[in-house]
Amino acid sequence: MGNFIFGAVIAVLGLAYVGGWDPGNEARGEIVTVHQQLDIGVMDGAPDAGVLVKTSIKNVGQGGFIRVKARLSTSEGEWEREQKLHFDANETKDLSWFFHEPTVNALNVQSWVQASPGVPAVKQGNKKNA
Repeated sequence: MGNFIFGAVIAVLGLAYVGGWDPGNEARGEIVTVHQQLDIGVMDGAPDAGVLVKTSIKNVGQGGFIRVKARLSTSEGEWEREQKLHFDANETKDLSWFFHEPTVNALNVQSWVQASPGVPAVKQGNKKNA
């Protein structure tokens, strides 16, 4: 019985570490806006066309860490960017990610942003077709 309890504790701690769960973290991210736009960025010192995903995230809880994930989907594939940021209570941050992977010929460009821990929602950016 002791080995079972020890194993269960190890499993919970392992999942908490991998999932980024922090029982003392009382931050809760709320996605305010999500936008995407075609843009030019600099990759390896050279200009490169791509898609810029922009969002505003508000912490509606106490100060703590919020993991923000942006995903871009096109006719050429899917890509993700992720950040873990500290937010003060009631703080709003404007974030952006540049995705250089799709070409200018990409169709059905869609973006999503997710905040965790957060208000249960995933918001989608404006759908763009070339």
